Amino acid sequence: MKSLFIIISLLIGCVALSQDKDVPFDKKLFENQKDEFNDAIKEIKKGDYYFFDGTSGDLNLALKHYLAAHDFNPYSSVNNFRIGVCYLNGSHKFKALEYLKFAYKVNPEVDPNIKFYLAQAYQLAGEFDQAITLYQEFKDVVNPTDQAQRAFINKKIQECRTGVQLKKKPIRVWIDNLGDSINTEYPEFSPVISADNRVLFFTARRPDSKGGKIDKNGFHYEDVYSSSREYGGEWQLAQNLGDPVNTETHDATVGLAPDGKSLLTYKGINSKNGDVLITREKEDGGWEVPTSLGESINTKFHESSATLSFDEKTLFFVSDKPGGFGQHDIYVSYWDEEAEQWGEPENLGKTINTEFEEKGVFFHPDNKTLYFSSNGHNNIGGLDIFKTEFDRETGEWSKPENIGYPINTPDDDIYFVVTGNERYAYYSSFREDGFGEKDIYLITFLGEKKNALLADAKLMDTDFMEEETSDMVATNENNNNDNTNNNDNTNNNDNTNNNDNQNVKKERKIIFKGQVKDCESGQPIVASITITNKETGEKKEIKTNSNGTYEIIVSNAGDEFAFNATATGYTISSKSASTTKKDEESELEMNFELCKPVSGGSFTLRNIYFDFDKYGLRDKSVTDLNNLIKVMKENPTMVIELGGHTDSRGSDEYNQLLSENRAKIAKDYLIKHGISADRIQTKGYGESQPEITDEEIDKLDGRKAKNEAHQQNRRTVVTIIKK
Repeated sequence: MKSLFIIISLLIGCVALSQDKDVPFDKKLFENQKDEFNDAIKEIKKGDYYFFDGTSGDLNLALKHYLAAHDFNPYSSVNNFRIGVCYLNGSHKFKALEYLKFAYKVNPEVDPNIKFYLAQAYQLAGEFDQAITLYQEFKDVVNPTDQAQRAFINKKIQECRTGVQLKKKPIRVWIDNLGDSINTEYPEFSPVISADNRVLFFTARRPDSKGGKIDKNGFHYEDVYSSSREYGGEWQLAQNLGDPVNTETHDATVGLAPDGKSLLTYKGINSKNGDVLITREKEDGGWEVPTSLGESINTKFHESSATLSFDEKTLFFVSDKPGGFGQHDIYVSYWDEEAEQWGEPENLGKTINTEFEEKGVFFHPDNKTLYFSSNGHNNIGGLDIFKTEFDRETGEWSKPENIGYPINTPDDDIYFVVTGNERYAYYSSFREDGFGEKDIYLITFLGEKKNALLADAKLMDTDFMEEETSDMVATNENNNNDNTNNNDNTNNNDNTNNNDNQNVKKERKIIFKGQVKDCESGQPIVASITITNKETGEKKEIKTNSNGTYEIIVSNAGDEFAFNATATGYTISSKSASTTKKDEESELEMNFELCKPVSGGSFTLRNIYFDFDKYGLRDKSVTDLNNLIKVMKENPTMVIELGGHTDSRGSDEYNQLLSENRAKIAKDYLIKHGISADRIQTKGYGESQPEITDEEIDKLDGRKAKNEAHQQNRRTVVTIIKK
């Protein structure tokens, strides 16, 4: 017997031990290592204490004890099985496979559910065919009356079949770690990004969290961190956002307005209740105290994620309150201007929401595309990222599309955010090349294959870079995401429909950027910029940064745009910009100078539109006049002259009359909106003072360019007679 023990002991300590033998924790096998054996047994008992309680948090605590015992004896089928189960329910799920494979190899009867757990591990590893076989074998022994269990297994089989299909058609992406200015050895997750790809907020669990608290699983409490960068630059070292955004409880990022000025955060109240708050950036760069979105949004249940429309008048959010279709549903609420609060929420309906989980919403600045995570549509395991588009004519959302592999993995993929031009996206993932438990990654959509051009896979901010080399296809097949946190715990129960993968669509987007300065001092001004598409009437507003700079993404390259810059204590700067389809994904510069109102000063309103040979206001021409009304009300003693100007087409007499009538129409609009008539004088200048002469216009190429020049001459000049 002693000889047998010596042989077994030597075999256990031998690196070359064949791994097809089950070595149980039997004291007879370890008589010469009693102390080590007893220590290992104590670790197993501690692990069992947590393991059989069954929660994911307890399994995480059980894991470290089982691993300690595994260091002593790595060949126990039971201990390997339990380690595998713990990993499946923790952050490092992909590690489960090696332990479960060993347990099943040396002892197929180690546990009645071994095939079920091993199938999950194969699915997480992207080995879908092996997973399908094991799921099917496990289903064959499930009691036929256990319909819930059989339905769940059928769902997992369908997920794997979807995975097989999506892996055959991987979308062309690069997935790059954001680097050590953002990521650390601690968890970083839930990124939110401004539309111009310059401001990043995320959640992290680091030692410098506010209050320094640690939860029962050994993680620091969640705090919000931020980073920014210049165009073409690298992300700056991330900083804790501090007071008043971060508190001593869990504070996490859930949404960001496209201009990066309004941040939605999650505040944990307890494990079943959390609210969504909003804070806005102040002019000095600090943040307001976060406030609740109100009783219409926050309930005694779990509101975990939210996203604002570009104009901040529409809010999509996630809640598990009663009355939905499933566990968490997506709702929409509209801002009530009169009541100054969010209106009664509406469930987005069964096209979007399923009987399972919908989470992590993100509404794109294009004002029609909603991204979200779900395990109730055609997913490949866990939560997958989907997109849907709203049809304003029908009032319906399109059927959600899985955005594809390798972005979506068999693990949970959530909190996916896209830049304004849809070329880049961000999410968090646990990957072997990362810095810590979870890192934040940049996704670059490569689009369809094209002829070879030079490109740099690591370029961090070529928002409009040339298409990359045609043979570079990033499949990143081991992209196992884990993006769960206290503000949005995930669940792997889900339903599928098998759709083909589709690439993310791109629209004809362009970016305008520039700066607003004082016309006298040249110092930057915090101002408001309004951009109106002249063809569609679509309007967007943005506030500049503290240094007067702004960037904004707009759709429909090829259209004409009207710009208005305003700031308290200043007059108005009004400009127009014509674009072509060639400007798609280009960056166009539009700078403004604002002057303080002084007697004798003047400024031009270029976006009061009159059709040729007419003096009635166009529907899209009132923004300049509304801004002028604000200036007049800010300066109640101001007296102005409205000077009407026409182009040169038509007789001198006719143009003189036309300009006078146009000036009077503008005056009537101001009077109608509360400006006293005795503060407004009008004068028509006809065609006598063109900004672009007929000789210059004749030299222009094309009818469009000439029409634009004539339009520039059709303007209204405001002269301040008295301040």
